[in-house]
Amino acid sequence: MTTSLWLDRPERRRSPLIGAAEADVVIVGAGVCGSAAALALSAQGLRVRWLEASGIASGATGRNAGFILQGNVERYDRAVALLGRERARAIHALTLDNHRRMREVIEALHIDCAYRQAGSLQLANGPEEAEELVRSAALLAEDGFEAQLLAGAELPAVYREAGFEVAVHMVRDGELDPVAFVRGAAAGAEAAGVILHEDSPVLDIDELDGGEVRVRTAGGELRASMALVCGNAWTGTLLPWFKGKVEPVRGQMLATEPAPRIFDLPVYADHGYDYWRQTPEGRLVLGGWRNLDPGAEVGYEDRLHDDIQLKMTRFLDRFPGLGGPRISHRWSGIMGFSQDGLPIVGPAPGSGAILAAAGFTGHGFGFAWRAGELLAAAVAGEADPDAALLSPARLR
Repeated sequence: MTTSLWLDRPERRRSPLIGAAEADVVIVGAGVCGSAAALALSAQGLRVRWLEASGIASGATGRNAGFILQGNVERYDRAVALLGRERARAIHALTLDNHRRMREVIEALHIDCAYRQAGSLQLANGPEEAEELVRSAALLAEDGFEAQLLAGAELPAVYREAGFEVAVHMVRDGELDPVAFVRGAAAGAEAAGVILHEDSPVLDIDELDGGEVRVRTAGGELRASMALVCGNAWTGTLLPWFKGKVEPVRGQMLATEPAPRIFDLPVYADHGYDYWRQTPEGRLVLGGWRNLDPGAEVGYEDRLHDDIQLKMTRFLDRFPGLGGPRISHRWSGIMGFSQDGLPIVGPAPGSGAILAAAGFTGHGFGFAWRAGELLAAAVAGEADPDAALLSPARLR
């Protein structure tokens, strides 16, 4: 597998599942969603076993740019057009609540993950996108969300000199080291009694007579009252209903050696296909350009796309203030894209004891923490109004 900047450091490995075990609830997947579910379930006093195919945050969770963005994959004006005003507003508010809850966990567990909340920039790549940003900013303001339109001299010189003219500052967005965050959250769940098994890929999940769930790995078998599948793109490989509803999509990423710090905020450009930010030590983390070859960037294979990587590297030349830094890491990651661009969170159709969360469509850190909490709430039989917004029932 390719190695991301965030995963390129040692971590204690938990032992795999060997033999037979029992639990009240089993969680599949140790990314951001699984971590949220594990923490929430541990607070319920349940016996929880947690299975991860590789290592903590080794999937899409540990292979992104570390943005915490509000909203779904669409700009707000298009989200309103596709979803309707009320639903778009509710989903946007859910993502802000997701961020707030993540921040509270970071503070409560004292997670050292370079978290910062100074906002993000959405840059227009041309006149058409500029008009979209103007419409989106106006609608956001009307619905009570903070969005500042920047144009002309209001836009920092580093962007104007690279040819950008219009941007929207999304004031409440944030950034972090995604792997450090999830490792910290996982440690909190373990301290509360959750048992985590790494290197334990799940082969199949069956519901037995009486509603019990059996989860089989290469080395063992777990029986539980309920199972939570937090596998995003891989969910359809275990739960057939999700096949075709969540598609695996590959994203390309790179990171540089530390360079002069010229970017203060995470940046989205070209309708979100291009995105970058600088870490506290000055490394530029850059991703996207999937639209250059969308037909090739699908599937479960973790591989580099040489042409896209080359174009990403050349893009750095638009910012001479970086000083031409050396590329230190190149990697890819597999995301789960849903049919309507929204996560699918809740009871797996046709099952009485399996719940799932999948299809975060490139905005995992905007939705996945809340998704994990919603799954844990469902285990407890709690009714949460947010659950209906992302329910699998909408796609039946």
